[in-house]
Amino acid sequence: MSREGHVQTRAAVIRAGDTTTLLSVEGWFGGQILAPADTWIIETATGKPRQDLPGTQLSVMARLAAHSAEELDLRQWKPLPSGDPSRTG
Repeated sequence: MSREGHVQTRAAVIRAGDTTTLLSVEGWFGGQILAPADTWIIETATGKPRQDLPGTQLSVMARLAAHSAEELDLRQWKPLPSGDPSRTG
């Protein structure tokens, strides 16, 4: 497991299923590998129902030196305003 600490980065919801949501985590492998998260966590953080999650941008704390999605240890989800051009990672 990575010994690096958590850093803030941006994540985008790519697909939201009944139990699992797949996200592109900007600071992890350039966002090219999708990371899973429990859908209910993302729904709670954003206040959106599952069907409205794709395309949603969030700020999240992650271990970006992780070698697997499990090691990312994603936490502290916060929605980013629509069209927010700021970079968090």
